[in-house]
Amino acid sequence: MKQNAKDDRKGAAVSRMTIRKKVFLVLLLFTIVTLVLFWLFQVILFGVVYRTVRINELKATANYIVGESESLSFYDTVSRAAAKNDLAADIFSADGSLDYPKNSQLDRNSILSAMESAELASFVTKTDETWKGTVIYGVIYGDVEEEYTFFEPVSSAYRLPEDASVLLVTRFERAGEGYYLMLDGSAQLAGTVLKTNTSFLLLVDILLFLLAILFSFFLSKFIADPIAAINKEAKKLSHGSYEGVAGGTRELDELNETLTNAAKELAKVENTRKELIANLSHDLRTPLTLIKGYTEMMRDLPGEATPENFQEVIDETERLTSLVNDMFDISRLESGHMEPRISRYCLTSSIAATVTRYGDFAAPKGYHILLEPTEEEVFVNADETMITQALSNLLNNAMTYTGEDKTVTVRQKVWKDSGRVRVEVSDTGCGIEADKLPLIWERYYKVDAAHKRAAVGNGLGLSIVRGILEMHGGSYGVRSTPDKGSTFWFELPLA
Repeated sequence: MKQNAKDDRKGAAVSRMTIRKKVFLVLLLFTIVTLVLFWLFQVILFGVVYRTVRINELKATANYIVGESESLSFYDTVSRAAAKNDLAADIFSADGSLDYPKNSQLDRNSILSAMESAELASFVTKTDETWKGTVIYGVIYGDVEEEYTFFEPVSSAYRLPEDASVLLVTRFERAGEGYYLMLDGSAQLAGTVLKTNTSFLLLVDILLFLLAILFSFFLSKFIADPIAAINKEAKKLSHGSYEGVAGGTRELDELNETLTNAAKELAKVENTRKELIANLSHDLRTPLTLIKGYTEMMRDLPGEATPENFQEVIDETERLTSLVNDMFDISRLESGHMEPRISRYCLTSSIAATVTRYGDFAAPKGYHILLEPTEEEVFVNADETMITQALSNLLNNAMTYTGEDKTVTVRQKVWKDSGRVRVEVSDTGCGIEADKLPLIWERYYKVDAAHKRAAVGNGLGLSIVRGILEMHGGSYGVRSTPDKGSTFWFELPLA
């Protein structure tokens, strides 16, 4: 338990680390690892790479010289090849006498020149005893001897200095006689180069480390500061306000734009919430007040307990039920819990049944629900219950805002060329101004703040219509002329 608590505290400490510190530490760690690897590769592998390259260089030179052994300008070829590759070249005959250089003196850059005459003779004799073939390479690097083919290590008395490069011995024949070509690459001392390289790398690594610290600091600041500024402003989102800040990168600018849009949406939601509270207060308070008033009147005045007063109480109760049901439907639509059950059915018959039902219900209140005749029946693939609900909400809306004649007209139009059917619901009311038409489908939007009480419905129906039609992939819209009424419509594809 104690260990778990300690781990939790460590995790909390890490989570509290600022992004600037995290970026700085990550970049710094990356730099340190890179420099360490760079140092290891340069210091440890440098000698191996240098040795391999130098051996290959000597072998290529030896091959070239041996290939020119029978040429008349052979000694000039040896001189040019050795000078070109910065090598010391000596040629001994099989009896151990020096054949090249011709001045009877070894190349002064050769390791062999440091040997006493007896040592040199012994070395050449040892070589002659060891080599049993021609053009076979024997290489000695520093104090490490490598065996190539039949080459056997020379006596320990003739080990080369630790900082020497490579000594390559090649046997070849010239004019029928045996010779030994000895190429020495110790003019370029590997040890000296390695020490120089190490010192240089140490200086470079120190400078790179200091530059890395500065780079990590400024880069972390460049990344963290905009994020910190955006985070500071984002804390204001709960109040619906957000002032954009410069991100400095495309991703941060996109984040800033997203938060700006979110702030606008939150402000819109806040305004909608306030409007919703006002509308619901109105829609709930009025029927509740009427229900209370009628029941108190019927309680205190026995003569007022008439069927008409009971009907008023029932009507207001139905209005409250309708409001609650519509709010529940909107919640289900927006949460995605309302899914259509698609089936093929006759839309024409469904429209007629809905209009008949609404006509019987609204006739006692003086409303006229008219269905224009249609010549044919059409079928659609949709959820009949949901489409009927959409039509019912349009009827409720039309009955709410129709004119003094209380007339609502329903039409069905078919376009076979495009394979679609349109259902229209028209009223004779005051119409809607053009600038308000795009807003009427929004949640809880009221064209008039002091909105008229609906004869049927509660003013939330259009947002439900929109949700149902979008769920079916249908289209919807409205045509309205001030003082001449409005026509709401929706379209579905024919089955």
